[in-house]
Amino acid sequence: MNDTILIRGKPAPWVSVPALIRDKARQHGDKIFATIDGRELSYQQIDTLSDNVATNLTRLGIGPNDCVASLLGNSAEQVFGWFGTNKAGAIWAPMNAGLTGDDLAHTLRNSGARLLITDAEGATKFAALPQGLQISVRLCLIESAEFTAFLAYAGAPPDTVNRAGDPAIILYTGGTTGLPKGVVLPHFAIVASGYRYGETLMATSADRHYTSLPMFHASGIELGIVAPLVNDMTVVMDRRFSASNYWQRVVETGATIIDPISTMMSALVQQPPSPLDRQHKVRITSGVNAQIPPSVPEEFTRRFGIPIVEIYGSSETGGAMATGNRLDSAVPGSVGKPHGWSQVAIVDDNDCEVSPGVQGNIVLRPTVPFTFMLGYQSDPEGTRKAWRNLWFHSGDFGRMDADGNLFFLGRQAHWLRRRGENISAYEIEAVLTRHPNVREAIITGFPAELGEEDVKAWIIPEGPPPAELDLIRWCLASLAAFKVPRFIAFVEDFPRSATKREVERAKVKQWDRTDHWDREKMLGRLSPQDLAKAVLDPGSSGS
Repeated sequence: MNDTILIRGKPAPWVSVPALIRDKARQHGDKIFATIDGRELSYQQIDTLSDNVATNLTRLGIGPNDCVASLLGNSAEQVFGWFGTNKAGAIWAPMNAGLTGDDLAHTLRNSGARLLITDAEGATKFAALPQGLQISVRLCLIESAEFTAFLAYAGAPPDTVNRAGDPAIILYTGGTTGLPKGVVLPHFAIVASGYRYGETLMATSADRHYTSLPMFHASGIELGIVAPLVNDMTVVMDRRFSASNYWQRVVETGATIIDPISTMMSALVQQPPSPLDRQHKVRITSGVNAQIPPSVPEEFTRRFGIPIVEIYGSSETGGAMATGNRLDSAVPGSVGKPHGWSQVAIVDDNDCEVSPGVQGNIVLRPTVPFTFMLGYQSDPEGTRKAWRNLWFHSGDFGRMDADGNLFFLGRQAHWLRRRGENISAYEIEAVLTRHPNVREAIITGFPAELGEEDVKAWIIPEGPPPAELDLIRWCLASLAAFKVPRFIAFVEDFPRSATKREVERAKVKQWDRTDHWDREKMLGRLSPQDLAKAVLDPGSSGS
């Protein structure tokens, strides 16, 4: 049966994960493909050892449409387990190593996993789950003799055919503000992420990729493993991100491509200057920077001398490079175009397309088959809502210019409504973090006496906290007055996710904190026009 996928009129060389692995092993043999948490693996080794895993999974009765889950940090065992699972025709579900309790129980149930591959730490978490779940899911520790046996030769691998549209991976998103959602990606979506990487970052076999992105997220799987595999590269993957040791590792590995996305980039520019800042060989980096202050990527490029390709995407759209602002056609502030992989539009609440420059909802749909998710695992209603009117609804706000360049304006969940006006938390945060005495700022809504919400700023100061009225003046210089915070609270840190170190905004909003500065108690309730006049008047005072 024909299983050809055309990309710009040409057949894709590989349409499934096993086909990609086997062909690369034939091409490159003993060439080192990856060093993962200090363990070197050749192209041939990952093929051979994953064949053994596939054979042994089949002997356990695991095959097409079954699910094998993992609860691990970055490790060689993750790669063997994933590739072996797909070679057996089964579905791989890498779970966030930080999950525990109800989140872990829900994720395991939702996936339908028959086997969980984990380590001693994960086994302790598993032991605390309901007894029924422990009975239905078989546990396999990577430190055990059973897993060692999984890697041993036990006969020829199963003769399984993986088609482009067959489910390959379930990636779980969220889990910090609600139950995780399982994004089911087909084989070709995984492989295609490597094609998109090669185009976006102009990758060649001479490149070396360094990463510490976790392998239970689309970014770690696709940027860290699939992309180097597709592009005949070598990758070094560390177990975890270290801001203080990052450039030492980049220099040691000889990396030419890196991927410090979002808050990782923020952490790097906050490190003390070092001779290593410019001793690396890195020629390019991807950037998912739409929700960090614009000053961060600007400082990153200035200090480290590395150009950034801004990208946009999600697990649902097959990974982070659904669009890219490529170096040869970069538009400042944009996350670029889909470059033939999909269609992108900005629509209103009725899914009617809006004019260039008008803000609306970002929607996408693939133009190459099987490059987006098949749906949400065991959630047909969530799938229907996400795919309504034949568009995938990203949950993001944006705008497009007349040339089709996409500008990301924030996640819908990060907006608030004040007195009939929609306000972007990110816009205010970007202004506040440019203040010399503000290290980090998070904006949330605070219940207003008249309904809806007032704007509250939570601030980690850089040095002594600045005067609140000074911050109000700072905001008024760049923002419409109705967007300027009413409440200001200084804090030492924010709750953050265990892996990406992203601020858990829902938890911040739930803080029972009323010891904040209140602009209206200081100045009274003023119209936006009167506020600007009162605060910018040199006679105003107090904090």
